[in-house]
Amino acid sequence: MTLDTKVDSTAMWIDDNPLSISETVRLVRQQGALTRLVQEWVLEKTVSHIDINQEKLDELLNEFRTNNQLVSDEAYSDHLQKRHIDEKLLLRMLARPYQIIKYREDRWGPFAQSLYLKNKEQFDFVSYQRLESSDSDVMQEIYFRLKDGEESWDGLARQFPGAAADATARRGPIPVSEVEEPVLNALRQNEPGRISRPIQVGSQVIVVALEQFQPTPFGEEVRKTILRQAFNEWASQECSKMLNKIRFPE
Repeated sequence: MTLDTKVDSTAMWIDDNPLSISETVRLVRQQGALTRLVQEWVLEKTVSHIDINQEKLDELLNEFRTNNQLVSDEAYSDHLQKRHIDEKLLLRMLARPYQIIKYREDRWGPFAQSLYLKNKEQFDFVSYQRLESSDSDVMQEIYFRLKDGEESWDGLARQFPGAAADATARRGPIPVSEVEEPVLNALRQNEPGRISRPIQVGSQVIVVALEQFQPTPFGEEVRKTILRQAFNEWASQECSKMLNKIRFPE
């Protein structure tokens, strides 16, 4: 389906040259910026109705000017001109993060603890032993040495080229989100101390052994993370849906 329309007014001027709406859209598509445009449109459509009081806007503007060393009105005006925006648009930009926070709080805040209970393993911290190399034969040998108790994790870690005298194989405690999915799956499937078979992740071959998982209790930081994840997932899905509905006039 296409939209048939003859309307094509000027979007902007570059020097004295008018740039039409259709040409602007073509350039956006040509530069591969359509996804970013749709993302911005979805956010604008979603949160623009959320009011930020004038006191907060004044605070944000003063903070912006201070952070960018725009003390004088002349420096401030020059900065706006160089960015091709005015104060009204700047305030919209400064308000956006707070509008998003308010939106995700209103929409997902009441369910944050339920989302935590449903996905609490995502917030664990993990401590484990880890050695890796791009040489699969070396890692196979390391696996058997560890399995047979011939050498220690740290002893082997210090034998790697360029390793420091105090090198260690221990990792953590770190968020499970920082661990590659195949490695995390192996750690979850093994008892503490059990050495995993070599795991291929990209160009690296990795041997690991779990020490422990540490659950993270539900608190304010976890709550913020849950709301941020819920919003980002929703926004990604909404953008994909809108991208599939785009039509261009001929």
